[in-house]
Amino acid sequence: MFANPPGAVQVNEDVLHELLLYVGPKEHVAAALVSRLWTLPAQKALYRSIVFHTWNSAPQSSGQRLIEALRNHSHLRALVRQICIHASPAGEDQALDWVDMFPPNSLRNLTYICWPRNAFDIALLKRDVVRTVPHLTASGPMTADGLRACFDLPLMETLELDLSEWETNVRIQSRLSLDASKAPRLKHLYMNVTYFHEPIVNLVLAAFAPQLHSLHIHVSPGKKLTYMIESTQAKWAKDFTAHVCRGQNLTRVVFSGFPNLQTFVILDPASMDPELLAGPTSGSLAGIVSRSGSTQNKLQPFLNELAQRSVVEHLGCIEGLYTEELFQKLPRTMRVLEFYIEEETYPCEGALLDLLGRVQRDGLSLRRVRVFAPEERRDVFRAIEAACKENGVEFEFFPVLPPLHNPPTRPAIVWD
Repeated sequence: MFANPPGAVQVNEDVLHELLLYVGPKEHVAAALVSRLWTLPAQKALYRSIVFHTWNSAPQSSGQRLIEALRNHSHLRALVRQICIHASPAGEDQALDWVDMFPPNSLRNLTYICWPRNAFDIALLKRDVVRTVPHLTASGPMTADGLRACFDLPLMETLELDLSEWETNVRIQSRLSLDASKAPRLKHLYMNVTYFHEPIVNLVLAAFAPQLHSLHIHVSPGKKLTYMIESTQAKWAKDFTAHVCRGQNLTRVVFSGFPNLQTFVILDPASMDPELLAGPTSGSLAGIVSRSGSTQNKLQPFLNELAQRSVVEHLGCIEGLYTEELFQKLPRTMRVLEFYIEEETYPCEGALLDLLGRVQRDGLSLRRVRVFAPEERRDVFRAIEAACKENGVEFEFFPVLPPLHNPPTRPAIVWD
């Protein structure tokens, strides 16, 4: 790149990238034709991240024009760092062989989004350039082979998986086996699931927990009424805690989201009327719930024990998975606590305030408290915010807009 003339305004790459991100096609053309001093930063901003839709195969489409530009000007390929591919069955005729233009170790991030999920193509993940990406975001693997392919990338360090439509049948999930040696560098794992107790979570952790540095489980809102036998929930929680405790470097564990607790019905068969299960409503879980009052049962607060037994220093909690005991017995090494709160009041406020009052006195390592909640709940946490400020703890409030389906999750992987 040429040096700027004396007195010229300095426009760095980040500023230029933001400018080009929000302007239209005409402005893009004009920017590309500006003085030679702008050429390289303009190209970097334009080609750093590219998006391709398989269902838009028209020659005049922006995706096709972009691919042709990269085919005809090989020097531009070195500028591409991120590729996002949106795939669907309607675009099966649109080949992805252009991905082979990029040499191994050239991409930093690949995002592969499929809709419907059966459009997921394992062959893409076997291409040379994809097998060397350090960060994969995949939305769509619906089979055991597809999921295994996501964990078969030898240089991958970060994996984000959307498994919200993964088969929830325990027997089907139990057939899945994963080999940690296929992804020896994997350190950061994010999984989006429908229910926190999905068996697939523990199946993945059984293989990869010892090598992980961070784990993020995002729980989508329940799509239907579901239930767990009490003993099944207890076993899941016990296994999850055991897996996390095996991770000697697993210092960050986050559960995020706003699942409606009314969708989680914990049934105790021993305490239920057999006629309820055998009667005419046996095929209707909603009928059983309305007659048995099981919606009052609480989820098992296994995060209390996890915090005490593991090396976790950053813990993210959703409602129902912890109690006041978490604050009363918080390890000295805990540095960050974050909470996803949907209720109008915070039942653990008193315990958290007591904890904040002990930070300096007891030499605790707690340095940050984060709250994710609807904007209208902000005032609920004023006392906690004041206590944080008084005791040298940073307080952060992240407003989340209804219907609370997608609270911030992406930044959590790179925070801290």
